[in-house]
Amino acid sequence: MTTDVTTGEVAAEAAGAPAGRPGRPARVVLISVIGLHLVAETALTPFLPQLFERLYGITDPGATGGYLWICRIVGLAALPLWGLAARRWPLHRLVLAGLCGSAVFDLLLGLAPSHAAYTVLSGAVVATNSALLLAYPAFIAEHDGAGERGEGARLAGICSIVVVFHLSTVVATAVGAGVLALPEPRVGISAFAVLDVALAVLTFRILGRRAASSAAAGPVPAVREAPRRGVRFAVLAQAALVGVMFDFSVNVARPFFTEFADGLGGGPAGSAVLFFLPSVAALAVLPVVRRCHGLLGDRLLPVALAVGAAGLAWQALSSSVAGLAGGRLLFGTGLGLAQVAVELWAFRATGTAGPAFTAVETVRSAGLLAAPLVAATAVSHDLALPIAVAAVVQVFALALSARRAGAGPVLPSLTYSEEKTP
Repeated sequence: MTTDVTTGEVAAEAAGAPAGRPGRPARVVLISVIGLHLVAETALTPFLPQLFERLYGITDPGATGGYLWICRIVGLAALPLWGLAARRWPLHRLVLAGLCGSAVFDLLLGLAPSHAAYTVLSGAVVATNSALLLAYPAFIAEHDGAGERGEGARLAGICSIVVVFHLSTVVATAVGAGVLALPEPRVGISAFAVLDVALAVLTFRILGRRAASSAAAGPVPAVREAPRRGVRFAVLAQAALVGVMFDFSVNVARPFFTEFADGLGGGPAGSAVLFFLPSVAALAVLPVVRRCHGLLGDRLLPVALAVGAAGLAWQALSSSVAGLAGGRLLFGTGLGLAQVAVELWAFRATGTAGPAFTAVETVRSAGLLAAPLVAATAVSHDLALPIAVAAVVQVFALALSARRAGAGPVLPSLTYSEEKTP
C-alpha cells in the first residue's frame, strides 16, 4: 500500500470490503470490537481502589493513579505501532492478533500474585487491546462509503459510536460491580478471556472471509475524500486542544467517583448506578442530536459543554445522593451532545486517516494521561475535588470552542466524490 492512498481506500482495504458497498455483518463486527475494547478498558476502573484493597491490601490512592498512568503510557506507545502495522497487514489480522493476545493476558491477569505483576499484565492487555481501536476509523469510513453524502453520513456513524460508548459504560459498570461482588474477583477478571476468544472467532469468520472474497474480486471503485483546502494549523490545534480538555474533564472525575458517592450514602450498588447514570442520560438525548446540530451548527459544542460543566459543578457541591443524581443526569445530557460535537469537529478538521488525524489523536491522549495523576492528587485533599477540577476544565473548553464558533464556520466542510483508484 502506497503512502498516497486515500482515506476511503485505506478503510475499505482495512475492513476487507469494497468501499461504497456497506456490509451489515462487517459493521456489526467492527462496532462489537469497539464495544469490547471500551468494556475491557473501563469495567474495573471505577472499582480499582476497592479491588486493590481486596486483592493486595493496598489503600493508597497513589496506587490507583500510578496504575492508570502506566496503562495510559502503554496505550499511547502501542497505538502508533498498530497504526504502522496497518499499512502492511489487513485490519482483520491485526484485530485478530490483538484479541488473541488480550485473551492470553486477561487469563494471566486473574492469577497476578502482586500489584506490580497486575500492573505489568494490565499494560500488556492495554497494548494488545490498542489494536481494536483500528476499527474506529474503519467504521466511520464505512459510513462515508455507504452511498450517503455530506456531513450527515459521518454524523450518523459518530452517533452510533457514542451510543455504543454509553451502552458499554453501563455494561462495563455492571460487569465491574459483578466482578468485585464475587467471592473470588480473580475468576471474573480472567473471564474476560472468554469474550476475547468469542469475538476473535467472529472476526475470523466474517472480516477474514470478507477480506478473502474482496481480494478474489479484484480492484473496485473506492470513495475518495475530496482534497480539503484551507486546513490551517490553528484549526487542527483547536480541535486537539478542545479534545484534550474534554477527554481530561470526563476522565479525571471517574477513578474515585464511587468512593465519593459511597461517602454520601450511596452504598456499593447505588454508587454503581450513579456512576453510569450520565450514560443513561446521554443515550436519552442522542436521538435529538441531529436536530440540535441542524439548529445550532458549530455552536452545539459550547452549548453542550456549558450544560456538562453545570452538571459537574452541581455534583461537586452535592451533599446528598438525590442532589448527586440530579447533577449526574445534567452532566450526562451535556456529555451526549458534546461527545458527538467533539468527534465531528475532529473528523472535519483531519479526515479519518493520515498525519493530521494521527497528530490530533496523539495530542488528545495527553488528557487521558494526565487525568489519573491529577485525580489521585486532588482526591488526597477532598473526594469532591476531581469533579470540581473537571467542571473548571470544561469551562475553559467552553470558552475556546465558543470563541471559534462565534467567529463562524471556519472548519472545512467535507465533500465526497466517487472516483476509481488509479
